[in-house]
Amino acid sequence: MNNDWELVIGIEIHIELNTKTKMFSSQPNSYSDNPNIYVSPIDLAYPGTLPILNKEAIIKGIKLAKALNMTIDHLVRFDRKNYFYPDLTKGYQITQQFNPIGKNGNIKIKVDNEWKDVSIERIHLEEDTAKSLHQNKLTFLNYNRSGIPLIEIVSDPVIHSSQEAIAYVEAIRQTALAINISDAKMNEGSLRVDVNISVRRKGTNDLNTRVEIKNLNSISNIEKAINYEANYQINCYENNIPFEQSTKRFDEDKQITVLMRSKSSAIDYKYFPEPNIPYIRLSNELIDSISIEELPYQKEQRYLVNGLNNVQISQLINNPTYANFLDSLNTTDFKKTTNIFFSEIVSYMNQNPNFSHQIISNSKEISKLIQYVIDNKVSKNSIKQILELVQIYKEFLVDLIIKDNGLFIENKNINLEEVIEEIFNENPSLKVEFKNNFARASKFLSGQVMKKTSGKADIIKLNQLIKALNEEKE
Repeated sequence: MNNDWELVIGIEIHIELNTKTKMFSSQPNSYSDNPNIYVSPIDLAYPGTLPILNKEAIIKGIKLAKALNMTIDHLVRFDRKNYFYPDLTKGYQITQQFNPIGKNGNIKIKVDNEWKDVSIERIHLEEDTAKSLHQNKLTFLNYNRSGIPLIEIVSDPVIHSSQEAIAYVEAIRQTALAINISDAKMNEGSLRVDVNISVRRKGTNDLNTRVEIKNLNSISNIEKAINYEANYQINCYENNIPFEQSTKRFDEDKQITVLMRSKSSAIDYKYFPEPNIPYIRLSNELIDSISIEELPYQKEQRYLVNGLNNVQISQLINNPTYANFLDSLNTTDFKKTTNIFFSEIVSYMNQNPNFSHQIISNSKEISKLIQYVIDNKVSKNSIKQILELVQIYKEFLVDLIIKDNGLFIENKNINLEEVIEEIFNENPSLKVEFKNNFARASKFLSGQVMKKTSGKADIIKLNQLIKALNEEKE
C-alpha cells in the first residue's frame, strides 16, 4: 500500500452465544446438518406468539462487557429493527439499539510484539436470522439458526492496518473462548466479521467515503479484502475516480471485493421499543456476582513468566480446554510439565481423539505420571505406552500400570560408563564423529544407551557424561 495513505478501519463482529436454547424460544441452540428441525412458532413469527427472554444470554452479555472493560447498562431493554429480507420471517429483528448492554470498552491487541488498546463503542444483544443457501436461481432457508442469541461488537474506527484488524478479530475470538460464551468458529458462522474501511492522507483526520465488506469468514480473507479495498480506494483518489459509500463482499475465487449494493444514505430501520419484552433492571448484586475467567493477555503474561515459548502460548490461548487442563496439573516444574504435555500428551490425544476426554478428566493421574518423568522415575518415552495400557486396563491407575509392566526406571545397578564404552567399541568411528558433529553424535549415543538399558538409564547422569565428552573434545 502507498505509504502516503493511512487506513481507517472499524470492525463489526457477530458472535453466536453458546446458550442451551434460543434467544426468545425454548428450541435448542444446536448445530445440525438437518435443516429446519430446531424451529418453533416463535422463531417463525406465527401470529399470537410471544418472545420469552433467555436469561443465560443476558449473563453471557454481562461477562463479555466485563471482559472488554465496558460500562454495563443496568436497564435491559430491546428494540425492533424493521426491514424485509427472506431470512427474517418477522419482518423485523429484535435487537438493542438504544440501550446496548455494554458501552465504551477496549481490548488489548498485540502487533509486531507491541501491545495496543483498541477502543470499542458498544456491544448489544440480538437474535440471528435464518441461514440462506443460494443454488442456481433458488434460495433455500434453514431456520435452525433463526433466533440464536447473538452479540454484536462494534469497534471504534481506530484500526489502521490489516495486521491490526487481524489481531483485533483474534483477540475478540480468544476472549470469547476464554470466558466460554461461544465456540467462535468462523468456518461454521458462529463468528462473523464485517469490515468498514476508508483511506485518508497521512497526517489528516478526515473520515472519507467508507465501504463495508460483509461476512468475511476467515482471517486470511480479512487481510486480503482489506488490502485489496485499500489499494482500490487509493487508486480512485489519486486518479480522481469517484466512488460511493457501498456494501461489498469478498470474492474468494477472484480475490477482489465486489459491489453488493450502494449505500449512499443511511437506511431508516424505524427503530422502536419492542412491546412484547418488558424492561428489566439489573441489580448491582447480580452484576457483581458474575465473574470472568483469566483473559488471554493475562494468560500470556503468566505463561511468559513461566518460561513458555510463543508457539506453546499461542496454542494454549487458542485452546482453553488444553490451557485449563495444563493449569490444573499439580507438578513441581511448570515449564517441564508444558514440554511433556505438548510432546507426549497432546500428541497422543491428537492420535486418539476418542480417548481425550478420559485423559483430561484425570488430571490427578496425569500429574503423577508427568511428575515421575520430571523426577526421572519413568522415561518420557513410556508415556504413550502407559496411556495405551490405560485403555486396556480400563482404569486410570498410573501406579498400578507402571508397576505391573516394569516401567519404573531402575538405574541404580546400571553402569553408564561401561555402557557408553561398549557403544564406542561397537562404533569405532563414533569418537571421530563427536569431534566433527557433536550434536548428531550425542543424539546417536543417547539413543543407543536407552536402547541397551531398555529406557532405564539415568537421563541426568547420561547428559552429564555426554557433556563431559564435549569438554574433552575442546
